[in-house]
Amino acid sequence: MKKTKYLLILLNREYKDLIRDKKTLFTTILLPLLMLPILGFIEVLMFTQQPVNIAVVDLDSTSCINEILNITVSSQWLSGNLTKILNRTGYRVFQENSIQVIEDPKIDLVVVIPRGFSMNASSLDNVAKVVVYRKAGYQSAQRAESDVYRVISAFSYNISRLKIDALTKLANVSASFSALRNPVEARTEVVTIVGKPVTAEYELRNIFARFLVIALSFVVAPASSYVIDGIIGERERKTIEFLLVSPAPLTHIIYAKMIMATFLGIIAAIADAMGLVGYLVTMSLALGGGLFIFIDYSLLAIHSVTAFFTILVTITIALPFITRTKGIRSASNIASLVTMLGVVFFFTGFFIDFVKLPQNVLTPLLIIPYVHSILVIQQYVLGNIIESIIHIVFLAVLSIALLIISTKTVDTEKLLIASS
Repeated sequence: MKKTKYLLILLNREYKDLIRDKKTLFTTILLPLLMLPILGFIEVLMFTQQPVNIAVVDLDSTSCINEILNITVSSQWLSGNLTKILNRTGYRVFQENSIQVIEDPKIDLVVVIPRGFSMNASSLDNVAKVVVYRKAGYQSAQRAESDVYRVISAFSYNISRLKIDALTKLANVSASFSALRNPVEARTEVVTIVGKPVTAEYELRNIFARFLVIALSFVVAPASSYVIDGIIGERERKTIEFLLVSPAPLTHIIYAKMIMATFLGIIAAIADAMGLVGYLVTMSLALGGGLFIFIDYSLLAIHSVTAFFTILVTITIALPFITRTKGIRSASNIASLVTMLGVVFFFTGFFIDFVKLPQNVLTPLLIIPYVHSILVIQQYVLGNIIESIIHIVFLAVLSIALLIISTKTVDTEKLLIASS
């Protein structure tokens, strides 16, 4: 009972120290909460201010009539549609007469309509060609290229409709345009792993889970920094001696710092997740996409519990080394090695489904605690609740075991005077 009282007193002390540390609170909580939406706003602002210059070169400039089909095709229709639609989209479009415009460094994309385009487009045995020259190294040019191809595809669709309608009239048959132009169509039905149909919410839930996996990479660094400051900082401020001579056991002193560091990490995780949602909202609104953010609160709860034990296992691994270092810089370097391992795996977990890895590949990876953190979320999203619970229990047992072992290794003398 007395030991519990000591722990509560120490936790209250750590809490007051944390509240007084405005710099830590700002950099850990407010900074990611504000900076991610601001980053999205800046990206959108730079995106709108980034000019993309497109040149449309019509080397044909003719109209051709197919007397058999009784249709007319003009290259100027395509060049006019390209100019009108791309201008409306926000590009700067210039109509040029020479292909030499390719050499102009200010032009990002050149669309060339070659000679004979109208004749080939209106014929029954030739295919009209359009050449698109894209300047290498510019992402904006790649986006413009996609928009150009959409306009050309729509133009091709309309010509094919004219041809098919004319041919069916000549043949005096009744036929469907879509049946002739696209005789085979494919569609995708998204189902669960057991074959049951899923809604759009299921897909959005999966995407949300992947972002939560990445968010785990942002929670370990603040906790590690807090532990470093709580141990090395107290030693440099000469306050660690007062704690060590108090009636509270050394283990309780360490426990209090670890618990408060874990609490700080969870708060940082929530701030990062909210900032990430703000970033996605900003980008979605700016790009004109449909805004629909699906938030699964049970998944958030699983993420919070996973984050708690992920932080705990990280700082318990680094604790024996941190307590034996002399300065904050050395302790930070050691903690960075541990946190970097977690960051690598969490970013990998965004792209790779660990649940689909072969057993001979996954089994050796299970010795790494961060793999269990990823599997908790991935298994839960797939509906494998039992497997998710197994991984989170393993992570919890490992965290607590490492905490006890790490605390036992802390030596009072080395905590006071660490070796260089």
